[in-house]
Amino acid sequence: MLKLSQIIYIAGILFFFSVQILAQELSACLNDKPDLAQQPVAVNWPQNHVKQPLDHKYWLSIKALSQPQWQDAVWVDIRTGAVEQETGLKMLAVPLSRLSSADFLADKTVILVGTGFDELQINQTIKNLRKKGFNHVYALRGGFFVWEKVQNHNKPNLQEISALEFLSGGQSIQWQVISIGLNSSQLNTLPEQPAKQFSLAQISSPELKQYISQGNNRNDAFIRYVLVSPDEHTLRLLQRQMSFAENDHIVWLQGGLAAYQQYIQQQNNLMNHAGQSLSRPCRITI
Repeated sequence: MLKLSQIIYIAGILFFFSVQILAQELSACLNDKPDLAQQPVAVNWPQNHVKQPLDHKYWLSIKALSQPQWQDAVWVDIRTGAVEQETGLKMLAVPLSRLSSADFLADKTVILVGTGFDELQINQTIKNLRKKGFNHVYALRGGFFVWEKVQNHNKPNLQEISALEFLSGGQSIQWQVISIGLNSSQLNTLPEQPAKQFSLAQISSPELKQYISQGNNRNDAFIRYVLVSPDEHTLRLLQRQMSFAENDHIVWLQGGLAAYQQYIQQQNNLMNHAGQSLSRPCRITI
């Protein structure tokens, strides 16, 4: 019959080996985790060739809203993550998804203020709210993009828009894209084709300004031209060569086309691997 000390010794050896086996299995399981960064993904480049229409009766310019009849309106900041803060106006912070339950606004004149690049979502929300009895809901055309420009009118216009803003805003904003130094393969990744293309060799501030001044984009969009360079380095060089501080309707694509391509590739990776599990379950059973 085994002594107690021998039993404890054997149990210790068995426990040691079981821990070693468990560690090896766990290590192998974790090593089987797919490396999303290494896996090639076919990129789906979004297209905004056809602009989506808005109900223009819902949308008001900052100039129109400065008139006396709007002085009692309730301004509502609907941006994601917005908090009530001093913006020069008394604004409520209410997420877009919760507006329909904000019954205290139903009988008031309400001005919704988004990012400026979320027009389609806001337009549909206003439609839904009006069906529920919110009969005096409107939106500021250009959202905080325009509002901040008004508040900082003494600062030079070095405005840039992000890849997300370029993609989402392009669904409805009647702007024109001007490419600078992009080749044919790069042009194919843009969400909309340029109205005008310049090579880096031919581009100059007077030439570009002449094109814009003589252009046919005379609509009332708060952004009329988006300038797209190949990358961040070229963008900074071009910005040093030419200034559009006097024109609030011209913006640069932040980081150039390279930043936009990287953003789209990241979104494709996330969608293609959404819900993907490990090749075998990594769990410890005791």
